Amino acid sequence: MATQASTAAQSLPGAEKELRRDARRRKRLKVSLLAHIRPFDPRFEEVEETAEVSDFSRDGLYFRTCMPHYFVGMPLLIAFPYGKTAPVTRRFLVYVVRVDHRHDGFHGVAVQVFP
Repeated sequence: MATQASTAAQSLPGAEKELRRDARRRKRLKVSLLAHIRPFDPRFEEVEETAEVSDFSRDGLYFRTCMPHYFVGMPLLIAFPYGKTAPVTRRFLVYVVRVDHRHDGFHGVAVQVFP
């Protein structure tokens, strides 16, 4: 009996984690919009780019870049959506939470909006 309870307890956190992951996936919007990105640190303000955002949510976004300077924890200023066709551009202070090294030579960068 104690073994069944401990097994159930061990499986519960994984199940909860899976439910959270599914909920997050449902909240993301797949898009192809531009964002203007630059480091928050003024020492690096000349390093800026316009990158394509592939998905976003209320809390963050994911973009593809060829620039290798991003690292986890790096604060950024992002204007999104960006460009002449964007009806409204909002600016966000975000930080990098994940950097993916993709097979196509690009990097995927996930950022989260500061609370």
